[in-house]
Amino acid sequence: MKRFSFIIPIMLIVAILAMWILNKNHSQVPFDTRIIIAAGGSIVSGIVAFFLLRNDVHKIDSKPIEPNKKKR
Repeated sequence: MKRFSFIIPIMLIVAILAMWILNKNHSQVPFDTRIIIAAGGSIVSGIVAFFLLRNDVHKIDSKPIEPNKKKR
């Protein structure tokens, strides 16, 4: 659930920026199509953020007990 506190704002930012860019640069595109494009982009960014913000706590190697005395 902690990941969703980052994913939802990312999706909102992507949707707002997509609508702004589509309105500014591509005003000839119909409004309903712009909404579909922005929604698709925000969903894709949310899915990517979900997998990239994964918590890898259990996959970290433990700290070595003995100090490493090898010369470099």
